[in-house]
Amino acid sequence: MTLRPLVVTAALLLTSAATVAQQRPAPVPQVPQPQAAPLLPREPSIATDARISRVELWLKALLEHEQGITDEALKRVASWWGDDLESLWLDLNSLVRLMRSPGTARFSWQVQGDSKPRDIRYTTAQLQRLRALACVASGTVRDPPCVAILRQRDLIDDDLLELAIRVNDSQDADNLVLRRGAMLHTDIAILKPAPSEPRSSAKWSPGSGGYRVQIQDGRQMSLNQADDHWRIARGLLEYIRPVDSGRPAPGRDAMVRLWYRTTAAWMQDAGDHETHHLNRAREIFPNDPDLLFLSGSQHETYASAAVQSVREGAVLPAGVTLEIEAEGRELRQAETFFRRSIAAKRDQPEAHLRLGHVLGRLNRHADALPELEEAITTTSEDLLRYYGLLMLGTSQEAVGKYDEAQASYENASKLYPTAQSPYLALTELSRRRGDRTTALRSIQEVFDLPRSQFQRYDPWWDYDVAQSRDVGDLLKELRRPFLNETQR
Repeated sequence: MTLRPLVVTAALLLTSAATVAQQRPAPVPQVPQPQAAPLLPREPSIATDARISRVELWLKALLEHEQGITDEALKRVASWWGDDLESLWLDLNSLVRLMRSPGTARFSWQVQGDSKPRDIRYTTAQLQRLRALACVASGTVRDPPCVAILRQRDLIDDDLLELAIRVNDSQDADNLVLRRGAMLHTDIAILKPAPSEPRSSAKWSPGSGGYRVQIQDGRQMSLNQADDHWRIARGLLEYIRPVDSGRPAPGRDAMVRLWYRTTAAWMQDAGDHETHHLNRAREIFPNDPDLLFLSGSQHETYASAAVQSVREGAVLPAGVTLEIEAEGRELRQAETFFRRSIAAKRDQPEAHLRLGHVLGRLNRHADALPELEEAITTTSEDLLRYYGLLMLGTSQEAVGKYDEAQASYENASKLYPTAQSPYLALTELSRRRGDRTTALRSIQEVFDLPRSQFQRYDPWWDYDVAQSRDVGDLLKELRRPFLNETQR
């Protein structure tokens, strides 16, 4: 079995947030925060011409970027970081306000913990450029107010005009730029493109991201800074507005729901858990069975020995904390979410399976048995049946049903004959029963397996990510509406 590195993202105590991840291929920087968008400066934000130019480049990237592809547009935006992304988020909020309320003349943002909002200050020329960009982003360049703005000076080029036309032609013009923007930052977070140019000289500050801690085999390997793309994507989707509503209502939007389900599954598949991501998803979709299931899976992972070792041993900067609870508390949270998921949608073999596993880990094996039996008898997947039989055997063994446990382990072995876990379980069961001969025979089965881990693959090695095995299909479904016609 190949050891996977662990990646933990920690946040400042001020933000009361943290993440932890168990990752396979490579470290993944992520940004946990208690709100959908990045923290903002505590002093009034004074805009610069370069900031407005960055908004213009961002809009052009929406036009140029092809979903799921590491192209130049994606790499250009990926080169922005730290305070550059903080100021981009400020100006994108101003852009959306002008899209929805073109007459807006004063801009501010409420910083968490402040009693009064903080101003965002633009010069007359900067505000005029921002109004022109808002006309593009809303697809209203031909409307009289926008015509008047654009007539005053040459504020948009052919690329921006093409984007304006595409937005105007869309049936979802009010939200198109928001959706494409969220998908752009999602692709950066997932594809992790190398920047097309050296990163800017912008400074990194705690407000502009968290910390990434990588550990392997129980040892901390590195501590790095994290970026903001997940938070910006979440923040843009907060503005999604239904056709029949004058106010944002992302909880009524199917694409937003699919986005949270897909990205949460991707994070778990990549071992890149971010606590706030699913917290916010549940706030918007409190009774969604898939999001509740993934929430339970996340806390189940947090309760694992690998992640608990992070909680006990991570070396973090002063004022930084991890929101990882002790094993028992994480397991009880997982139990709660799995039960809520089942209550929302009864026909979920995998939710019953994982609930049974959690109950077993809480030493409530009698309670675990009916959940595991439900999963085994209702699933059509050999993978879930294999997991269920191993867990069922463990709980049967714990309550003294040794013959039933032996049958469960043997049936699991029939599903994956080259997997070692059933033989190891049979060995331990025989040892417990005092049957040394059978124990030796079972362990010899392990020694006789092929040496290559590919030939002796055991699905149990991937149990921690099995809940996200459909992530590829989910990504295709999420990206499909945003593909260019030539890609469809």
